[in-house]
Amino acid sequence: MEHRLFRRRSISISFRVHDAETGKFIGRIGDISKAGLLVYGPSKMLPGLMYRLRIDLPDDHGKPRSVVLPAKAMWSGHDTNPAFCSTGFRLFELDRPENQAALNAMLSRFTVGFEDEDADA
Repeated sequence: MEHRLFRRRSISISFRVHDAETGKFIGRIGDISKAGLLVYGPSKMLPGLMYRLRIDLPDDHGKPRSVVLPAKAMWSGHDTNPAFCSTGFRLFELDRPENQAALNAMLSRFTVGFEDEDADA
């Protein structure tokens, strides 16, 4: 049985994710939690490696901005749609105020669900 610290939440906008170091397109966010995210992309990522994920999203005024979040690829494999691969990322350095603020903005502004749904029973 799978156990998660935080429930996954559906995201209402399919944000683009790039490798901040290389600029390579990794994919689009499929869902998000307080500790990680699922990305659907064109190719598998290497599990166990750390990445700096650049996520492009609008600020509070609708202007485009990018946030960079350190993340570790926990698993990666072909999706049920063979044109895509899915990768589960665990987010790191969430103790940094700018990283926590970016994650909180995505969770509060762009997801479906309620805050009290995040803790598993």
